[in-house]
Amino acid sequence: MTIGRTTHDTEIQHTPDAVQGYKAAAKRLRAALAEDGIAVTHAKALELVAKQNGVRDWNTLVAQRAAAEPNGTTPFAVGDKVAGTFNGRDARGRIIGLEETIKPDLWRVTVAFNPPVNAATSQLFTAERRRVQMVVGADGRSRRLTGTETGVMELKRA
Repeated sequence: MTIGRTTHDTEIQHTPDAVQGYKAAAKRLRAALAEDGIAVTHAKALELVAKQNGVRDWNTLVAQRAAAEPNGTTPFAVGDKVAGTFNGRDARGRIIGLEETIKPDLWRVTVAFNPPVNAATSQLFTAERRRVQMVVGADGRSRRLTGTETGVMELKRA
């Protein structure tokens, strides 16, 4: 059985039930594969649905869906160019990962910095980072998992 692939573009409908629709599609896919004697887990079916929609994995599909919501509070989408500060230093980069946390309105973002940013808090040495993962709020400011601000990172779409 060949699984077709579609591209993720602006023509994909983003209804309030889109994530549930993706989950239902995964359930149907899993049942269809089972009829052909191919057993897959629900998690694998979700990953296949994500690939059918032109993204690399389930978390990316859900993050793009959340960012497309008209009243969504997702601060970024995968692929967004960002600019701001990291430890008080200018930083520019691109969002390469976005994941919802268990806390409301907090997102785990992975930023690929270009150029690398000095993450050291001391002026006696440097520690350049090309990539960092942080939890941020809808305002793009970093948070601890307890919800308090740390002041480490503040990013906005560039």
